[in-house]
Amino acid sequence: MDDTQLDKLLSPRDTWAESPELLDAMLVRMAARAEQDHRRPRRRRGARISAAVGVLFGAAVLATAATVYIAPNFTPDVVIPISYVTDTGNSVECTYSLAITSWDGTNVTEAKEWIASHDWTGIGQRGYDLATRDPLRVGDPDTDPEITQETLDQMTVSKGISTVVVQEIPQDFLDGLGVGTAGTSTCKWELH
Repeated sequence: MDDTQLDKLLSPRDTWAESPELLDAMLVRMAARAEQDHRRPRRRRGARISAAVGVLFGAAVLATAATVYIAPNFTPDVVIPISYVTDTGNSVECTYSLAITSWDGTNVTEAKEWIASHDWTGIGQRGYDLATRDPLRVGDPDTDPEITQETLDQMTVSKGISTVVVQEIPQDFLDGLGVGTAGTSTCKWELH
């Protein structure tokens, strides 16, 4: 059966709309299209995209082995004032809202109390300084070339500050498999 015959069978005026030939022809066409799709070259962006997403949402996981979850709507245990001065002398002030989370019923009361009473002074500058030691750049391996340098700069600062914030928490509080941190921020993550 060729395409003309198939088109005729698919037309609404055709009385053969429920014929076995129609179903066979549809299956053949679907198989041919699937084979074509399978043969198309695909760009290998998986590692680059994973790296970009990992930097934005999971850098602290690497630093602390804790699970980091970014949630736009949650009740923070503490709102940390973030302030730092960029390499160009620009003063930046914003907040980082942090919560200790447990999704398996682990009691995290002591951890919540610790982060709420901890003195977070200087955490923003330490995070910024960490970020500037190893900034992300366009052209780096595992960096998606479609991401702009401006976005990479924001990702760099976000990663640095998020990492330092989570590293500040005693590891004992984050050792449980079902325990991690959740955070959101008002920061624009200015690098310069």
